[in-house]
Order: sequence, then structure tokens, then C-alpha cells
Amino acid sequence: MNRILFERILVFIFVLSWVNFPKIVYDKFSWDFMTAYHGKNLFPFLLPIILLFVIYAYLRSDWSARYKNSFIGFFTMLINRSTIADQLLIILVCYMVLINYLTAIIDQSDANFRMVLPIITAHFFYFFYTRYSQLSIIDNINTYFYKCVVFSIFLILILQLLMFSGVIPGLTGIYSPEINEKIFSGIRVDGGHIGYTSYLGTILLYLMIFHSKKLPIYYRTAVYLTLFSVLIINQTRGALLIAIIMLFSYFISLKNIKIFIAALSVVILLLVVFWFLNVDVSTHRLFTYDSSTEARLYLMTETFDVFTEKPLFGHGSYFVENLRFGKTVDQQIVHNYYLRFLTSYGLIGFSIFLYYFKHLFANKLSFVNIMGLFVIFSIFTFEPYLMWSIYIIAIFSRIDQKKKLYTT
Repeated sequence: MNRILFERILVFIFVLSWVNFPKIVYDKFSWDFMTAYHGKNLFPFLLPIILLFVIYAYLRSDWSARYKNSFIGFFTMLINRSTIADQLLIILVCYMVLINYLTAIIDQSDANFRMVLPIITAHFFYFFYTRYSQLSIIDNINTYFYKCVVFSIFLILILQLLMFSGVIPGLTGIYSPEINEKIFSGIRVDGGHIGYTSYLGTILLYLMIFHSKKLPIYYRTAVYLTLFSVLIINQTRGALLIAIIMLFSYFISLKNIKIFIAALSVVILLLVVFWFLNVDVSTHRLFTYDSSTEARLYLMTETFDVFTEKPLFGHGSYFVENLRFGKTVDQQIVHNYYLRFLTSYGLIGFSIFLYYFKHLFANKLSFVNIMGLFVIFSIFTFEPYLMWSIYIIAIFSRIDQKKKLYTT
């Protein structure tokens, strides 16, 4: 096989795994055996491809020629190519593991690593792509990577629309015409994957408007139409809020009154569409304070009270993972990554975490990088399970600095 073609396929499949595309396929067909040995949402689903990617990246480096022992050469490469962000990750992980073990001893409980493993996995993707991009023979590999990310998320969003339209049965049950009736009546269709696709869509929107590459106009139009359709159908309020703030920030940054008026016209048009669909805005879930919002605020308040009990070092992740609130059988854990992290590892751990993120996402403060941080921390406000996909933004924050990706 042509080596450039081989590298392109390798990068594309690597990106598919990075955005967690296989999860939808595995869940759709109940292929639990495909995830049993990786842990859902923790480790790469296409593990053989990931290993092939890592081995190929090492063999392409000069470290493979310097050492006869491949293991020594590989680990020497990791150490010598480490950045401040990599070193901070090690400090952060060591601190998290220490707190987990200490709290397990004090509370006579188990040591839980459910908050440690996603960070390691997410950094794993970032680490090896940044090294590989320096070795690849693909011309403009960062542009190719961008196209792979856009296409992969676009594919996930199309897959959801096909599920809702009945072309492919949905993830949460058998398709029925009632689903279409709900969609065209402005009523939300519940699904186990809609939060995931909605927040993944906000990452796609950020890349499309702040890191725009030369994509054909028909392709960009299709991506935007699909993206906004999914956001509107899913009606995930956190994701919609992120998208609206991002769009208005972008239009304001252009300092062009005509473009701003055009954007405002689109908003008015959407309100008119709601009116034609006979949607009662006063009672619609997007515009009302409902039980879901009340439950989220209740969980945040209760979790914050628990955090104040041990604000410096936290309770450990085992305690927090089993921290449930609610008066009914349906007790829930807070869906806010900050509070979960603060309650688990305290202000000291959270300070290390923020310093690590600063070096990972924003060595240079620019409007684009600030918007990237806004997307990341906004997602963390509403969704605690999208850790590894947000590291894609870190790749483009490095590109924005016009430096080699492995520099600090």
C-alpha cells in the first residue's frame, strides 16, 4: 500500500476512536464484547489501531534507530519529548492517586480511579498525535487532521438523524412514527446518546467558525445544517447555550454590523419557525424552569455543601462516585465536572488541574484560544463524561500559536 495512503487511513481511524465513534456503533448493535476489556468511555475502542499508530510513530522517529532495545528507545523518546503539560499531567495523576488511596484508608473503602483514567486516556491521544504530526509524510497533516475531525463528528451527527428518521433504528428503542411527530412539533425525543452528540456538536461548531479550513461550500453548508438540526432536535439546553454564545461572540468579533444584523435575522427566523410549528414558548422546556433544571441546581447545591466539608484535599473519587442525592429511588450524582473534581480532590488538586489545562490549551492567550477554553469549561459545567474529545481543541490551540506542536 502507498505509504501516504496508509498514514491517512491510520490517522482517520485514530480520529474516529478519539471522538468515540465506535461507542455508538457498539451500543446500537449491543456488541458489549467489544467494550468489555476497555471499559466504556475510558479506553480506546479501536485498541489495535491505536497500538499500531503508536508503534508506527515510534518506528518513524529517530529514537528507534538509536537503541537496539525497542522498549528502552520508546520510553527514552517519551521522556525526552515531554512538555510542561506532560509533566503537569504526571504531577496531577500522582496527586489524584495519592488522595484516592489516603481517603480509601481513612474511610476503609476502595480506591477508585474513574476520574483518573479518562484524563490519562485523553492526554494519550493528544500526546501521540502531537509527536506523530512531526514525523508524518502527509503534506499539511494538521489540515488533514482537521478534515478528519470534522468528517468524524459530522458522521456521528448524521447517524443520529438517521436513527431518529427511522432509516436506522434508534439506540434507545424501536423506531415509531411518533418520533417524527414529536420532532416536527418541537417536542424533545429522548435518547441515551443525545447529550453526547449535542456537546460533541459544540466542539464541531467551534472548529468550523474559529479554525475554518478551505472546505467546499456545499460541504460546509451540509455540516452546518446537520449540526443545527441535531442541536434543535436534541434540545440539550447547555449545548444550545454554548452554541448561541459562541456564535454571537464570533459575530461581534468581526466588528461588522451587516453580519451582526444577518445573525440577528437568523435568530428571528428561528423564532418564526417555532411560531409556525405552534410551539408554546411559555411552556416549552427550552424556555422554562422545569424539574430537570431544578434537579441539577439541587444536585450542585448539595455537592457544594459536601465539598466545603473538606475543601483543601477533598473526599476522594470513590466517595464522590457513590455520592447520591434525592428523596426517591432515582438518586443521582451531580453532572458538573468542576464540582465532582473539587469534591474529590479539593482546591489543591483543582489548582493543579487548572494549571495543567492552562499549559495544554492556552500557552498564548488569544480570542480564539479563550473561546476554546469557554467551550471546554462550559461543557464541564453540564457534562462530566466528555473528557477525551475536548482534547481535540488542545491540538488547534497549539496550531494557533504557529509553533511546533510539541513545544511548550
